[in-house]
Amino acid sequence: MAGADGFRRIVGNDADGAIYFLPWRTTFRTALEFGLVGLRRWRLCYELPAAVVAADPEVCARANRSVIEDAADQIERRRPPVLVGLSMGSVPATLLAGRYNTPLWSFASADRGDLMIWQSPAAREVRRHAEARGVTLADFTRALRGLNPIDWLDRIDPASRFAVGSFDRYVPRPRRRALLKRAAATVPIEHVVFEPLGHLGVMALSRWRQNQWLRRA
Repeated sequence: MAGADGFRRIVGNDADGAIYFLPWRTTFRTALEFGLVGLRRWRLCYELPAAVVAADPEVCARANRSVIEDAADQIERRRPPVLVGLSMGSVPATLLAGRYNTPLWSFASADRGDLMIWQSPAAREVRRHAEARGVTLADFTRALRGLNPIDWLDRIDPASRFAVGSFDRYVPRPRRRALLKRAAATVPIEHVVFEPLGHLGVMALSRWRQNQWLRRA
């Protein structure tokens, strides 16, 4: 099913299974091909709107909220055992895990969307377009208030797990460090894995890691 705001919700094979949130600009077909949907049984999978990273801060915020509110409606009907957030998909996954005190599996996440747009090489073109329109970092900070993972980490289930890439060029080190520092107040340190990989390497390994975490749940 395609949402009016550009997201797509794919229904899986288990009404009691996990809910997935894919990386930015990643289709469900690509996710299956590369093993990002790593569990054999799952309930829903969300393709994010392209506009979750956009030069217009309000458009960006609206796109993020469209996914979050649709998934919240699904969670209200039936609570999932885990929310899986991959890269940019960790934003809605973390917010919803905090809202519903649900276990989160987070792969290659960052602490704040506004700072990622301003600092990540993956968003360089978006930042250039924003600056050409006179948009500043402060504009993104205002628009994305309440939509940053770091503000919800104290509410997630302590059974949550994180995988971060030690050589991730897309998520700058300060953004990873701030995320994990806040998460450490809720999640045991043994639930945080530092992969000796870059951003795409963390994604490629996520299928194996998801099944490892499932066995340990």
